[in-house]
Amino acid sequence: MSHSPAQLPAADTEAPVHPSRMQRLAAIAQCLLQHLDTPLLVVDAQGSLLEASAGALGRLERCEGLWRDAAGRLALRQGGRWVPVTRWYPEVAAGHGVVLPLDAEGAPMQIKLEAMPSGGGWVLATIERVALVRGDAMRRRFRFTRTQARLAEMLCQGMRPAHAAEALGVKISTVRTHVGVMYEKTGAHSQAELVALLHAS
Repeated sequence: MSHSPAQLPAADTEAPVHPSRMQRLAAIAQCLLQHLDTPLLVVDAQGSLLEASAGALGRLERCEGLWRDAAGRLALRQGGRWVPVTRWYPEVAAGHGVVLPLDAEGAPMQIKLEAMPSGGGWVLATIERVALVRGDAMRRRFRFTRTQARLAEMLCQGMRPAHAAEALGVKISTVRTHVGVMYEKTGAHSQAELVALLHAS
């Protein structure tokens, strides 16, 4: 005696539940994100943090150059103050990547902001170590602070003090003060003499 489809037990007629392809991809992406060595974050056009790797979350928790406000919006420490990441959104949205020094203790770091290739107005923020080999030598030889070494590197590359101030996120008067201290530490009497001395180091 055969059963009609209506008489089959319910378990036999129900299809097994499988996650959708989007759910599987999201789970895989989340797993990969947590296993990345490079700290990275994804924020939307309002600066709200959407995703972050474990390394980036650790930096957020310790406020190491990154901070998230009560609404979940991301800010970067620049020149000793917190600046919302949305400040650079117009440049990033226009397709221009932005690289900024990350104001934090420890090894010199920078954060790179770029538009996500998939669109959606999302920004990918990647935190990278800055290789300052010459800057490290200058710090040892002349007892420069980390900021002074970064400034010295910029001056050696031909950057004007006003542009260096903008890149460091400080006032031009702060850069002039640093340059004056660098003169004292090196014995230089002019910016040209300072740069020549730094190139020789």
